[in-house]
Amino acid sequence: MGNPFVDSGVFVPLDSLQDITGKEGVSRVLVKTGEDVNDTAISDKIEEDYEDFSTLTSEEISSIADDVLGILDTATLAVSGLAIIVGAIGIINTMVMAVYERTKEIGVLKSVGWRSRKILTMILGETLVLTTLSGIIGSIFGILIPEVGLRLFEVTDFALGYSPKTFILAFGITIIVGIIGGTYPAYKASKLAPTEALRYE
Repeated sequence: MGNPFVDSGVFVPLDSLQDITGKEGVSRVLVKTGEDVNDTAISDKIEEDYEDFSTLTSEEISSIADDVLGILDTATLAVSGLAIIVGAIGIINTMVMAVYERTKEIGVLKSVGWRSRKILTMILGETLVLTTLSGIIGSIFGILIPEVGLRLFEVTDFALGYSPKTFILAFGITIIVGIIGGTYPAYKASKLAPTEALRYE
């Protein structure tokens, strides 16, 4: 893999390109310096000698790229945080409704000797199973959607890469969200009084 600007471009004589585009002059000039040369000093000298020129050194370009990546990372964290909150709320709502619909079943289990801890473990286990399945389905769609998108828009300049660390992190967050979202419904189910639950219709 070489320089992406060179790999996706073509080389033509300047005169020919100007004839094709109907434009004069050039929009960019690349200056290659030696190893022991001060790039900043050369940049300042170019701007001093050619008032219409603005320059960027490789260090400045790297700094700009780092800033952009930092903004993207912050935006990604913000979106991920929002997704976690929404996911936790969704899990809480789903499991509360599940407990509500199974009130009588839970009352029967408690009346035949199931302890509160066992009820708590059962509901949390169900929550973790659901969130794990959601994580698997989400990972599959997370791979399929970008791949399909690249093929639909015929993007060939780069290829997608997948790191095991990303999937491990995703499943870790999924499990944490499942525990957070399922704790309250599980606790509520474990505290149901058997007599009240059995009378529930």
